[in-house]
Amino acid sequence: MSRARFAFAAHPDAIADLRELPDNIRDQALFHLQDLVHGERVAKRLEGRLEGFHKVYLGTGTEFASHRLVVQFRAAPPDSVHTREVFLVAAGARKDYAVYRAAQLRTDHAALARPAGTNPAAQARVEAARSRSPRVGSLASATPVATPAAASPSIPAADSRKALR
Repeated sequence: MSRARFAFAAHPDAIADLRELPDNIRDQALFHLQDLVHGERVAKRLEGRLEGFHKVYLGTGTEFASHRLVVQFRAAPPDSVHTREVFLVAAGARKDYAVYRAAQLRTDHAALARPAGTNPAAQARVEAARSRSPRVGSLASATPVATPAAASPSIPAADSRKALR
């Protein structure tokens, strides 16, 4: 076994999360945490509300990737032998984004956490549809394009669609 590259810490509720996992998932979670501490496993970076955090997939057989660990790589306490630590934020089922909501609540992202029953993907589409394009202001202030006048009053102006060909 290799020497630990990172210290380990966990949110108190994350320890309770581990206890509530099914036995086979909990065993897998503990092995993955050990691998993370030893620098032998890579966790996938999260985006959006949990930017700066990482996820680890858990699950076996037909329930592959049914559960997640949410961790954060952060500076270790000053009295630690290590400079960085793996901080376990949450562990649980991915279904209905439960583990991610728990992580948001535990990391002061509570104002951003959505209540149960809302669909984050649908809500994101609604917010995108309601938002204004950043170019709207710049287009309004742009100089209007002058329409070319006919070269001679006796010659009719060319159809503008033909000019684009």
